[in-house]
Amino acid sequence: MKNIRYILLILLIPCLIWITGCGPKSVTTEPEDLQDLSREWIPYSGNESVTYVYDTNEMIFSGQGRETYYENIRYMTDQSGFFTLQEDYYANLEREELVFESPSSDYFISYKLERDKGDTGDWDILRITLADGFYYSNHLKIVVFETDNFDKGEVFKFSKSSTLNGVKYDSVYYWKQERRPFEIYYTKKQGVIGFKLTPKEIWTLKSEPEDK
Repeated sequence: MKNIRYILLILLIPCLIWITGCGPKSVTTEPEDLQDLSREWIPYSGNESVTYVYDTNEMIFSGQGRETYYENIRYMTDQSGFFTLQEDYYANLEREELVFESPSSDYFISYKLERDKGDTGDWDILRITLADGFYYSNHLKIVVFETDNFDKGEVFKFSKSSTLNGVKYDSVYYWKQERRPFEIYYTKKQGVIGFKLTPKEIWTLKSEPEDK
């Protein structure tokens, strides 16, 4: 009889382990920063004002400060081992964000850099958004650094040069859509250089006169 009890106990031990020890467990890893070169994709310190022109009209956007913070992200879930123990891996990943607001318009321009990672590598993503705060928006999503090369859902087209309102720009990232804002244009050197709010109304970055 004792032998039967011992056998039953031995059989029950794995079951008890499975019941008590196979739930999700959190694993926190070291924080990760953005690459220094990635920060250059936001070409503003944060307190500048930029002006866009259309015909004789001007629209001024003012930077609200460049903010740096960390977000706790679950970047990987591992289910392995004899008892299928699930481990969720978290890390504090750096973000940088800068918003330009216009007192004469509902539209704002947002730049956001994100550090992301997964089980195959890590990467930095730049997100640029032009939105009115209600229903209408257009955005670019560009991977500016990566250690692997799987599809990360980038949203942009690229042109070696584009001419907007008679001004030629080099290395232009852009996106066009069938609703407003219809188009958005960006360069690494100057940030958002133009956008189209109506089928004919394209606003472009006002160039400052060069120092002599």
